[in-house]
Amino acid sequence: MSALLSIAGLKAGYDDAAVLNGVSLDVDESEVVCLLGANGAGKTTTMAVLSGLISSTGGTITYDGRDLGQLRPHQRVEAGIVLAPEGRKVFPDLTVEENLLLGSFTHRARSMRAQKFSEVYGLFPILAERRGQYAGLMSGGEQQMLALGRALMANPRLLLLDEPSLGLAPKIVLTVFDAIRRIAQSKISILLVEQNAYAALSVASRGYVLRGGVITSHGSANRLRNSAEVQQAFIGRVHHTDANVAVR
Repeated sequence: MSALLSIAGLKAGYDDAAVLNGVSLDVDESEVVCLLGANGAGKTTTMAVLSGLISSTGGTITYDGRDLGQLRPHQRVEAGIVLAPEGRKVFPDLTVEENLLLGSFTHRARSMRAQKFSEVYGLFPILAERRGQYAGLMSGGEQQMLALGRALMANPRLLLLDEPSLGLAPKIVLTVFDAIRRIAQSKISILLVEQNAYAALSVASRGYVLRGGVITSHGSANRLRNSAEVQQAFIGRVHHTDANVAVR
């Protein structure tokens, strides 16, 4: 299996503050990889660099054999790299359907618009029921479904998911991660950033642990689930009622 995304020695930060200090990871074709880390570890910064929202200060990012360094954010979306951001970032004064339409603005996506609407509404029937509702009137869980749906409307080849379980009730986390499993079955590659280690490792085949801007551990999902580092840093502090969320 060949790497669709390969990051080597990635460095980035804000002003004079370094956040990433040489991150290296790979995501293969049709693979789900998770990036685990606490607040401030550099997870969201990694996603921002990959989507072109901030520039790296060192290292390389290769996607489908090409250097991403010179591509602007909209060009990365056109190439199939699509971010579902932390905090959902839906447009509250637009309807569900209008939010989804905005996800299909690229040439790559426009020709697939009807098919993607069908797929998104099949994945999240609640969005079909509420297609005319303003997004700002939806619950946090419904907005997360909308954010995922909007990303899928862009016809991604590599889907970047930044903290999809953040702020959601355990029952809704289960629904969201069931959807992520179904998305993965459609052969879309996924890089998943999460603090909920149990949920992330239940859908990923491999994972990386990010601490202080560096990768401190990596391996199969099963290996990480049973590693002392992950147990102590993430799983051990999850409340028992949340620990088994999304694990099947």
